[in-house]
Amino acid sequence: MKETQVLGAILDASSLIIVAKLQEINTLYQVYGPLGIPPAVFREVVEVGKHLGKADAFAVEAAVQAGMVRLVVLSKSQNSFARELHINGALGLGESEALSYAKDTETLLIIEERKGRTLARAYGVNYTILQVFPLEGYIRRRISYEKAIELLDRIAVAMNTDLAVLSALKTAVEAIHRERGDERCQERPVD
Repeated sequence: MKETQVLGAILDASSLIIVAKLQEINTLYQVYGPLGIPPAVFREVVEVGKHLGKADAFAVEAAVQAGMVRLVVLSKSQNSFARELHINGALGLGESEALSYAKDTETLLIIEERKGRTLARAYGVNYTILQVFPLEGYIRRRISYEKAIELLDRIAVAMNTDLAVLSALKTAVEAIHRERGDERCQERPVD
């Protein structure tokens, strides 16, 4: 019998690096629960990153030691599918492993690469992007309104998010905030 971990989400390397650089792994964990990374993502982010002296590599390693980020072990079929995606040139190995694991275990995939998102849709994998996690965290009442707005701004800068997308996400957070009846919510001008 195959043993799988209960995870809130599995991440690709880009998502993990960005959230680590922003020092917000704990917030991502707060929103989704245990976060998973496959072996290739661990190698790329932690092993190679530490060798290059990247601070985010040490942050991810600390999150692994704290249990917020968990290394997943791919089954033989998951490995095979990941290698097929990678060899065909569709995705990098880390993205391929994350997508394969998410597909097989029905775990939410957090992935930034456009090709990866396209393949996730094609294979029926539930996925999201890092820019959306503050909104989802606020909807789930796992982060405050102030934290959601702050994170949207910081992620937008880190990822060079289109201002229209940022404005739409902020508008959604603000609409929910007003709907919940907090009078302190002020109309904000569009950036």
